[in-house]
Amino acid sequence: MNPFTQHTEQQGVSYREHWGFAMGISYRLLISVIAFALHAIFPFISIDSSNDLEATAAFLNERNHWIETVEKPRKKQLKPIFTVTTSAAI
Repeated sequence: MNPFTQHTEQQGVSYREHWGFAMGISYRLLISVIAFALHAIFPFISIDSSNDLEATAAFLNERNHWIETVEKPRKKQLKPIFTVTTSAAI
């Protein structure tokens, strides 16, 4: 199986949806890390409430809930093209 699609198929999302999901989280975490690093060096710089620990945790919980509740695709049941019947009276 293709390693680029194996996990996404298990999650029930497309590669593009998964990419957007993961990049959105990484962007949010990067902004928070930068804000906290600047605050560590310069304590007089405050962290915006949209990037504080509570807001970041709430964002991660919301995104995790979304990925866990994505409707998984159902395998299509193929209908037979023809059926074979047998008759005992020949």
